[in-house]
Amino acid sequence: MKPSRYHLAVLNGRYKIYVDSVPMLSFNQIDFKGYYAFKDDHLLYGIDFYLAGNVTLETTYKTKEVWLGILTLLDTI
Repeated sequence: MKPSRYHLAVLNGRYKIYVDSVPMLSFNQIDFKGYYAFKDDHLLYGIDFYLAGNVTLETTYKTKEVWLGILTLLDTI
């Protein structure tokens, strides 16, 4: 299995996260409060994004590789 490539872009006021050039996640830059939390379970790996209006965007990943790649990108925000 080849290693995945991760990319973070801010386009038209939206954060977009790409894995192997496929958009995996997108949310409005204005709504993003600037912090997130992660969940490390043995079967699923999750990231919760905190947005304006007490909204939480929850995402889960089956592989630790993708999860860690996205967390690394989020540390650059």
